Amino acid sequence: MRRSLLTVALLLSTGASTAAKPSITFDIPPQLLSTALERLAKETKLQLLYPGDAVAGKRSAGLSGSYTPSQALEKLLRGSGLAFSYTGAHAVAIKPGKEKTPEPESKSAAPQAFVLDPVVVTASKIERNASEVPSTVAVIDDKQIQQMYNRDLTDVMQRAAGVDVTRSGTNGVGTINIRGLGDERTATLIDGQYANFLDPGIGNRSPIQTVDWDNVERVEIVRGAGSALYGPSAMGGVVNIITKDAPEEPNVTRPFFLVDSLPTFGGGFTTGGTVDKLGYFLDFKHQGSDGYKSSPDPAFFPNSSVTMLHSLKNGEWNKNQAGGRLKWSPSDRSELKLSFSYLDDHNNPFERPNTSMNGQFGRYSLDYSHWLRDDDQITVNLTYRDHKTDLTGDNYFYPIQRNILPRETLYEDAKKLSGEVRNRWDVAPGHTLLMGFYGSQDWAHRRTVSVPNNLLSDNPLNDIANYAFYGQYELALWDRLFVTLGGRGDWFEYDLSNPATGRSTREDFTVFNPRGGLRFKFTDEVSLRASVGTGFRPPAPYSLIGQQYGPYYEAKANPSLKPEYSNSFDLGVDITTGFGAKVSATGYFNELTDYMLTSIWVQGGKQYSQTQNLGKVHTYGAELEIQQKITQELGLFANYTHSLAEAASDSPAGVSGLPEKGRQLPMTPKHKSAFGLVYDSPRFSGRFEGRYVDSQFINGDTRNDSVYALRSYVTADFRFTYRHPLDAKQTLDFSAGVRNLFDRRYETRFPNVLAEPRVGFVQVGLKF
Repeated sequence: MRRSLLTVALLLSTGASTAAKPSITFDIPPQLLSTALERLAKETKLQLLYPGDAVAGKRSAGLSGSYTPSQALEKLLRGSGLAFSYTGAHAVAIKPGKEKTPEPESKSAAPQAFVLDPVVVTASKIERNASEVPSTVAVIDDKQIQQMYNRDLTDVMQRAAGVDVTRSGTNGVGTINIRGLGDERTATLIDGQYANFLDPGIGNRSPIQTVDWDNVERVEIVRGAGSALYGPSAMGGVVNIITKDAPEEPNVTRPFFLVDSLPTFGGGFTTGGTVDKLGYFLDFKHQGSDGYKSSPDPAFFPNSSVTMLHSLKNGEWNKNQAGGRLKWSPSDRSELKLSFSYLDDHNNPFERPNTSMNGQFGRYSLDYSHWLRDDDQITVNLTYRDHKTDLTGDNYFYPIQRNILPRETLYEDAKKLSGEVRNRWDVAPGHTLLMGFYGSQDWAHRRTVSVPNNLLSDNPLNDIANYAFYGQYELALWDRLFVTLGGRGDWFEYDLSNPATGRSTREDFTVFNPRGGLRFKFTDEVSLRASVGTGFRPPAPYSLIGQQYGPYYEAKANPSLKPEYSNSFDLGVDITTGFGAKVSATGYFNELTDYMLTSIWVQGGKQYSQTQNLGKVHTYGAELEIQQKITQELGLFANYTHSLAEAASDSPAGVSGLPEKGRQLPMTPKHKSAFGLVYDSPRFSGRFEGRYVDSQFINGDTRNDSVYALRSYVTADFRFTYRHPLDAKQTLDFSAGVRNLFDRRYETRFPNVLAEPRVGFVQVGLKF
């Protein structure tokens, strides 16, 4: 089985020394090398340890006949560039090399520790060792995710270097800001497929929040422009959520129950297994709370004459999440996967009965991959996503009116159908060619209805098509030099109308985005990487056609709006020290042109807005990441980000919102760091971590006025888990911890933003 960050095939030995065993009769057909090794491990009772990236994508010619375990291993690995060595009487390590070492003597040797690199797919759409790609990549695996206490997946990314998470509420919309380029400039993928709607007005929940973290194998974050592979919005980077595959065992089930001090109650289960060629995984979770709080501090904006009133009472929310995958391998060369995720979400901020937000979000995906030859693989994907919500607003934002009444309801109904066909061909040793076609169709329908008179004030209908061809060439020489060159051409067609206002428009445009990168390994411990990429962000439909938000707000049309473009440059070094520490340092520079910004003004008692192209933005900085294994069970991590995100040109006269030239962009701290200790053993695991975030300027502040800046803060979380064995296969798991240990109030950003206080939690689970 291919694993993500670390693949370890473990089968514990229960017999005499392998070195003394006679020949065994094998009948292992040609198939993926990882699958062949798993089968050999079962038949020989060997403990095989290997990094998943070392075997990813490689095939075995099979094995038939009688051989000793060493002879069988040697034949299975022939031509793979891998070697094996015994680290104990029954333990074998497999890693890159040319020769194997002899079998052990009768006495057992002490197991050795290996530093293993993660496999990543997001950087190149092909499974690659992270130490062979030129991009700056962070991988958060399922073990790390389970060691955190999360509200949703956006929480997981707050610790990553170069990444800022903005939330419009404890249970509200989460947006990702990579390297200071801002919201809506990061592409979100689920299992490698673009998950964002091309209409960013479709909102209530981001795609990241609609996938349950218990259904996530890993999250890959690629920093730097990635539109050459993934198309729109991949300007700051790409976040790829990779969902879980079926376990190799016949059945593994994990029910759990949790409670926290807000209070929140919840529970659920995961279950999965593989029988013959059929595997499955299923995940379900329910959570509900009546305890999230608003910030006690008043919120205000530049030029505001009043402050906004906050209710300090409880709010409520509840959600049901489900996900899963069905996998079938009809042959050794083919694999079919059907996966889904679903969220049913309801919440009501504070004690405001007229501000309910309800939504249902589904994603359904079909993947088929087939090896035409040992060096030629074709993959086909079809994905459908739907999003239905209703959000009722009130007059809470007018503090002089104390009677909070329902005002209007926004109904959103959006669907996205996408497909991709790609072919990966290993042209010759060290030469790989990737070609692909992508197409998507978005249908978005929004209705704004006045609650008092039931009149329709806005009714945009958006039909957007996106088609793309892409290609990429990868070259590997001497196991030292790795080069990537590629590009993607996109074509968009907008068909927009609004029956409520009588406006309609048709727009189309094309873009091309190249990229290139290289990595050179001076030694196995030191490598230098550099990359150049481009990105773009298409105009939002409402900015082209305009939109009416009830009687008090209107977005003016701007049909001449152009897409944003960005150029991204990375230079980094990765070092593995003699005492096991991994250190990565990266410097970056981004230039964004035709920056789109919404300017707001008031006229005749009505608020107007219009999106315009407003010149250039520069972001540049440095990222430092350290991982250190102290003992076999204990490790530490730390990262630091220095980010300058500045307006690089003056705004046109009469336009407000973009900071003055040379000033910092909103919601981007100049300094940010994360640090922590992680302990993991068969019985106990624990994680203590902290985060520091520098002060930030808020949206609308054009002069970086410290009066309106959000204060810097330090916060910490910890969690520990005890696993009590019930028998050979069953464990009772007990977890507890505290989130926001110092009770920091660090999310006072907008009038409707909530700051979650210190929260203690307990979770009990069972594995059988």
